[in-house]
Amino acid sequence: MRYKIYLIVQVMKTRLKWSFFCAFLYVSTVAAQTSLETRLDRLLNDDFFQSATIGVAVYDLTDQKMLYTHNEKRLCRPASNVKLITTAAALWSLTPRYNFRTGLYHTGTIDEDGHLTGDIFLTGGFDPELMTSHIEELAASIKKAGIESISGNLYIDVSKGDTLHWGKAWSWDDDMEAFQPYMSPLPLNKGVARVRVLPAPIGQAPTIQVTPESSFITVVNNATTVQRSADPPLRSLLFNRWFAEGSNNIEISGVIATSAGAHERRISLKNPHGYVLKVLSEKILEQLPESDIQIAGTMQLPADAQNIGYATNGIMTAIRRANKESDNLSSEMLLYAMGYQRGARPATTLSGVAVVQRMFEQMGFAANTFRIVDGSGLSNQNYLTPEQIVATLNFMYQSPNFNQFRQSLAVAGVDGTLASRMRNTAAFRNVNAKTGSLTSVSALSGYVTARNGNLLAFSIMAQNFVERASVVAVNHLDKIAVALAE
Repeated sequence: MRYKIYLIVQVMKTRLKWSFFCAFLYVSTVAAQTSLETRLDRLLNDDFFQSATIGVAVYDLTDQKMLYTHNEKRLCRPASNVKLITTAAALWSLTPRYNFRTGLYHTGTIDEDGHLTGDIFLTGGFDPELMTSHIEELAASIKKAGIESISGNLYIDVSKGDTLHWGKAWSWDDDMEAFQPYMSPLPLNKGVARVRVLPAPIGQAPTIQVTPESSFITVVNNATTVQRSADPPLRSLLFNRWFAEGSNNIEISGVIATSAGAHERRISLKNPHGYVLKVLSEKILEQLPESDIQIAGTMQLPADAQNIGYATNGIMTAIRRANKESDNLSSEMLLYAMGYQRGARPATTLSGVAVVQRMFEQMGFAANTFRIVDGSGLSNQNYLTPEQIVATLNFMYQSPNFNQFRQSLAVAGVDGTLASRMRNTAAFRNVNAKTGSLTSVSALSGYVTARNGNLLAFSIMAQNFVERASVVAVNHLDKIAVALAE
């Protein structure tokens, strides 16, 4: 009897201890959450947000519960946070094993001397990593195929995509900016040229280098090298492309000081199809100088064409570049690739957006609760809520592709668009996130490990501030991210 009483007492003691432990955990959790809410409320009570607006959503992925919300259902312009949606949909739809492929083909016949009487075709596959080096390799593969010379025309097949070179509501006055490239199924060198200006002796025009080199680009050098002085400024160079002509004549004017270092500017190129044709013809003639080839333009690949070779690049390079570096072309090409894979002929931005919509529907969001019109976030007509972005981050957390997705994001204080942000804070090397920036818009969304070890997903979107206050907005976003890590 005494033994039974002893067992009952021990069981009761154990249960009491467990109850106290659970109560302690509950109180600690509530206290921590209350502390987080207090800190975030204090940060959002800043005078800056009397005129600017902000939406915040913080979700505990480990415990699967929302920790904090503020205007989480308010539609905001997400800027480059759209890339989170695009890259998530690409991993969901195309999978990490997808490869972009650019093909080189020929028609006609090859005689016993290796002379091809026929045409050469380059087919586009939306590869944002297609570089001059790939074109050189493809040109070399012609000779490896036993062809010593060519008589015929040179074509590119860009029929996989539509004929729109810009996304919906992109800004015309960003025409020359490298972040707004002309889209094409053959986006050679990302549709961008790098122009480097180096000072020369006083009074002379500076030296100008264009990379990659091509006769397709013409530089008009009207700049002057001057001695170091306060007036004119040490470096006051102006870059202009002759807009009305629609050409790639780039004019450089102004001054550069002898003591100044190299000044570099990346410029988007008009007529991407003409650019590819020109570079391809140059590289073929380097390999086969006896050839007589004529640039003919665009044409769909004939059914009897014979393959010469392929240039391929994996999808993960494009996803990492889109998220870490906020590369707009990469995200737009991902959108086109999704549309093409789902059967759109030709692929369009809308066909890619339809894939995103299906992913959102799977997450429980109706099509009338958001708006996406491009893959990069360049457009001011995109609208998402912090809640929807956090839901996407949670969707990827539960995906087999989570590690690839998380690793594609910039790391605070380390790389990408966050390389110089949140150093010497609890967020350093802890926050993996995507930045977003447009005029009057600043956004930051991603993952952070909290002090208790739980992984959090967060989305912060600030809107409606004057452009000169953008640095202030970024600082507020960083403070919130740091608070989540503390």
